[in-house]
This record gives sequence, structure tokens and C-alpha cells, in this order.
Amino acid sequence: MKKIFVIVICAFILLVEFQITSCSRLPKRPADLPKLTPCTISVTFGGEVMQGVGVLMIPVDKEANKWSAGGITNQEGKATMVTSAAFQGVVPGEYIISFKKTGEPVSMDEPPPIIPQKYLTGKSKETVNITTDQSEYTLTLEGLPK
Repeated sequence: MKKIFVIVICAFILLVEFQITSCSRLPKRPADLPKLTPCTISVTFGGEVMQGVGVLMIPVDKEANKWSAGGITNQEGKATMVTSAAFQGVVPGEYIISFKKTGEPVSMDEPPPIIPQKYLTGKSKETVNITTDQSEYTLTLEGLPK
């Protein structure tokens, strides 16, 4: 019975130390980071859900909001947006949004779809206004090569 008690105590101590070490690796929230609002972006191209699309949101007014956000779409075509690559959610405001396809082709015969040039970073004119009273946004983009 004493051995089991000692093993349980040792396991607990190791677990606590692991959590403390893991938590210390997380970036500290910047003092000037405003309150974030949850944000999920759903992306469709030509009417089809797209998986593995990198979504980048850059503030339109960089003096009022310096915090960019990004995410990658899952199998359902939804990207959960993260600010500064570490903090879930985004600062409410207007953003220029751009896209990049990531990942490998499904098969050797079928290359991955290519995001049209007009939606790439530095070229995109697509905007989205993130508000505190809405958390899900759907962006329907056209021009995907078949």
C-alpha cells in the first residue's frame, strides 16, 4: 500500500513539474494587446469547401490596430483565428484578408488547387469587419482553376 502511495505522489509531482515547464514556454500576453473576440473564418472557393488554406488578416488601420491574425482551414473549411500566432481570437476591426493554399496534392495525378493571384498576400483587396457580436464569418471566393 505504501508503494502505491509513493508512486502516486511521484507521478503527481512529475505531472505538476511538466505542466509548470510547459506553461513557461507559452508566450506572455503583451500588456498592450486589447481584448480579443473569438473568430472563425469559413472559406469556400467556387462553391467548394477548401481544407489547408492559410488565412491571414492584416489590419486596415495599422495605427489603430497593430495586431495581425491567422489560421489554417480544417476539413470543414473553417479556420480558427489566432492573434500573433499565440492568442486565440482577434482584435475587433477591419482587416484585409488574404489566402494561401498549403499542404500536399491528394494524388500524383491531381495537383492541389491554386489560390488565384488576386487573393494572395500583398494583392488581396478582400476585407472583413470583425465585431464583438459575431464570431463566425463565411468568405466565398471565386476564380479557382478547375
